[in-house]
Amino acid sequence: MKSKRLTLVLSQAVSRVMLDDIRAILPPEALNVFINGLDDRHYATLDCVQSEENCALLASAIVVWRQLGHVHAIRYQKGEHLRQVDDATQFQLFSMMKTHRAIVQLA
Repeated sequence: MKSKRLTLVLSQAVSRVMLDDIRAILPPEALNVFINGLDDRHYATLDCVQSEENCALLASAIVVWRQLGHVHAIRYQKGEHLRQVDDATQFQLFSMMKTHRAIVQLA
């Protein structure tokens, strides 16, 4: 059986501060990282196993880096539905990340 996945898309600026932290908090087998050096807005794409623990850890990290001023924009996409969620709470981010085939973009 194939596990459910979450996609995070990081800008180059966000990648510089968050990518090492994300690699440190998630198990290596739960994360695939793809780097696109040609696109600053979609610099890193992270394919993550969508477990409760992973989503909780990611939501916490996003909130901390947003509070530190490194994450300015958060967009959530589910299918054709796209919305700006810059001020989402940690629980709201967690809930969005638990949605099947969710994509969260950080800039």
